[in-house]
Parts: sequence; C-alpha cells; structure tokens
Amino acid sequence: MARARKASCLVIGSALLMAGCTTSPEKATVARQPTTAPTRTVSSFSESLRCMDQLLWQYGKHDIYVTSNGVPDATGRLLGGTKEMLITAISRMSDRSNAFGFIDFEPALDSVNALYWMVGVRPEFRAPSYYIRGAVTQLDENVIAEAQSAGVSLPFVDLSLSKDQTVSVISVDLNVGELVTRKILPGVSTSNSIAVVSSGKGADAGGTIHKAGLSFNVSLNRSEGLHQALRTLIELSTIEVLGKLTRVPYWQCLGAEQTAPTYMAEARDWFDAMSAEERLNFAQRVLQADGYYDGPLNGADDATTKAAIGRYQSDHDLIASGRMDFDLYYRMLASPTAKALPAADSKPGAAPPPPAASAQPLPELIVSSDRGPKPTYRVGETPVIKAELASDGFLYCYYADAKGAVARIFPNRFQPDAFVPAHRQIEIPPGPPRPFNIRMDTAGADEAVACVASPQEVGVGLPDRFKGEDLRVIPQVSVADMLQAYAALPSAVVKSQTLPLKVSR
Repeated sequence: MARARKASCLVIGSALLMAGCTTSPEKATVARQPTTAPTRTVSSFSESLRCMDQLLWQYGKHDIYVTSNGVPDATGRLLGGTKEMLITAISRMSDRSNAFGFIDFEPALDSVNALYWMVGVRPEFRAPSYYIRGAVTQLDENVIAEAQSAGVSLPFVDLSLSKDQTVSVISVDLNVGELVTRKILPGVSTSNSIAVVSSGKGADAGGTIHKAGLSFNVSLNRSEGLHQALRTLIELSTIEVLGKLTRVPYWQCLGAEQTAPTYMAEARDWFDAMSAEERLNFAQRVLQADGYYDGPLNGADDATTKAAIGRYQSDHDLIASGRMDFDLYYRMLASPTAKALPAADSKPGAAPPPPAASAQPLPELIVSSDRGPKPTYRVGETPVIKAELASDGFLYCYYADAKGAVARIFPNRFQPDAFVPAHRQIEIPPGPPRPFNIRMDTAGADEAVACVASPQEVGVGLPDRFKGEDLRVIPQVSVADMLQAYAALPSAVVKSQTLPLKVSR
C-alpha cells in the first residue's frame, strides 16, 4: 500500500508539472501610458539660425568644411550632448545655403596625422578646413538666492506665505582654428553667458474645526532647465563664431541694433584688415548690384567709381564725399546686395551669376614653382607649385602625370575656396606641413601643371565630364581638353598658363 500511495503521488506531481507548462503567461498590466505628444525642440535662436542660412546664401558662402570634437563640460556638472547640439545648429544654418559641411571625424583633433592618413587611404574623405573647439567654462549655481516669507497666527487659524528665487549662470567659449596650420584664428572667438532662474511660491494654512485638525498647502514652481539653457548658448555661440569666420553681419540675425558699439568695432576690424583695393572692389560689387555702377570690378579709385560712391552716399544719408570710408563700408555691409545676390531662380548655395564679360578685366596669371618657372626634379622629389594673380579672381589648377592623367589640385579639400585676392601668392600643396604631395615617379618624363584664371567663378559652369573630386584622376580628359572646356564657356573671360615639370634621368 505504501508503494502504491507513493506511485500515485508521483503521477499527481507530474500532472501538476504538465499543467504548469501549459498555463498561459501572465500579461503585465499597463498602469499608465504617455499622454503628452512629442514636440520639436525650439530654442530662442531657432529663427536666428534660419536668418543666418538666408544671410550666408545671400553672401555666396558655401562648401566650408568644419569639424569639432564637441564642447566638453569643463565644470563636470552638465552632461549635455553638446557636440550634437553644435551639429544641429550648423545644419540648420546651412539648410538652404550649403554654407557649412560638418565632417564627423572622431579621433582627437591633435591627431592631424590621422586626418592625413584618411586622405591617403580613403580618397573620398573630405578633409575639413577649420575646426571648432571650446568648452562649457563656467557653471555658478545659486549665484543669487532670494527668499521671502510671512505668517500670521490666530486662535483658530494659521496662515503663511513664502517666495524664493535662485539664479545660476552658465558660460560657453568657442574658437575656430585652421586645421592644417593648427592656428587659432584671432578674433574668431566668442564667450557668452546665460542666467537660469528657478522660482517658487507657496502657501500653508492650518486651523481647527470642533477640535479636529485641518491643514492644506499650495505650491507654484517655475524652473528653466539648465540643459535647454545650454542649447541656447551653443546656438548663439555658433551663430557668432561662424558669422565672424565668414565675415557676414551676423548681428542682424540676433535682433541687435546696427549701431551697437560692439558690432561696429568688429566691422571696423574687418575694414582695417582690408587693403584699399579690396575695399574699393567690395564697394564696386555693391554699387554694381544696386545699379549705381557699370564699370569693371578692378578696385581702382577712378572718377567713375568716385561718382558712383557719391551718388550712393547721397541716397543713403551719408556725406557724399566720393571716398571709400568706414561709414560707407558699414552701411553697405548691411545691404542685402553686399555680395551680389544670386538670381532668384538659382539653386540654393549656387554662386552669383557672373557679370557680362565686357565688364571684367582679364587677370594676369603667374605660375611658378619652388625651383622657378622651369623646374627639374629627381625621381621621388615633390614639387610645390606657386601661383599669383595681379587682380582679384578665381583660380583652377590641374596636374598631368607622365601618362597624361589629369587631376584637379586647386581648389582642393585643404584649400576649398577658388577665389584668390590680388598679389597673394598661394602654394599647392599648402603648408607646412604639406597635407598632400605631387611625387615625381618616372625618370625622363615630362609632366605639367596647367592653371586657369578668371574674374568669374567659371569652374561651376564646366560640363560634368570635366568635373571631378579633387586630387583624383578625371577619366578620359587631357590638359588640352580641360583648357579648351574653359575657353568654350559662354561669356567667360579666362587666361591659362602651363608649367612644365621635368624629371631628370
């Protein structure tokens, strides 16, 4: 009997085990679901970012490549995603203009060799021209703390009121440097602070009803978040520092008065850094766009330019002296035609349409090398090409190797702007250090560098087959084909020069 009873217990246990295996799993009860729909983040400077996008487009700024390792919190008390905030701000101010491209490069900026390695191993990698560095440099909590309270006590009731307020201060510093030279650009920096306010109000009451106690309290609180304040600071600082880099009147997008001393002083620095020819060239562009001037854009202080300046000054409440001074420059800087607006139907970010060829002087072009105008190199050596224009213009240079393969070497990812000021000699590649090299590999070969200069930005008008990524071979194109393509552009004024490169045996 005992053995039978034991067997029956095992069977029952097995049945219970199987019943447990077939039981449906219990579902968790949903206690509460979100009731607030997600919303798009809008800061105090969202509209300013859109304004900067429009301003950069009007000034013809495009394809400026930057990078950053973020804006770390030097105080260690704010854990905000500052790098993503910075990227978002740059993206919003480049939506239409394509003014800036952010290169997401993770290694430390001090690893410049890593960037050069990326260029060599991955030719499609776009190296940035500038880097943004900075930090959250200050967080002072409870800088100002105020508290007020009052109370009254009666035989059957107690009343009290309270009010408190605390203020914290956050500061952000940003700077811009040239990636190749590692030089922090003087004047292209910003330091901004914001005050964060937290306040609260409260009321308490107590009393007795037939010896039964009764009490209640009311509290009203208002707090501005530290991280939203940090986003506001990042956006403000980005507008300011990139506005200084591109030399556009960014203060117009911040709601600041045109006559504010701070911005007038900054514009004065820009004006003082320009040569007399550059100032007049700037004025001629604005005068031509506004219909006051139809002569050449040559920066000459001639009678035609003086007369046009005088008419502009008279129409804009300035002293009609006919001279290029700071007051005229500052007034023109605020003009939407300060850099010759693009055509209304042009693509966003496109360069302004070139003026008629008859109004453009033919630029003088000098192409040489680190060994003069007729250089000879040995196998393994790396030449440095030097080019200079006698007047402001745009420059395009191409290298042809021993087999005739052609690649564009200027403008390039390290020198992205084709515009070259008058009498400013450029070196290809730039340096030191040299971010890339042209290496002589074939003894006895004849190689060459061909450059094209124009007062217009003619490179954007080339047929697609003649365009290609910098420092890479353009398929099935010779130097002669390239020069002919430039010469065939309608209404284009171009001048070319070819520098032969000899490789000794």
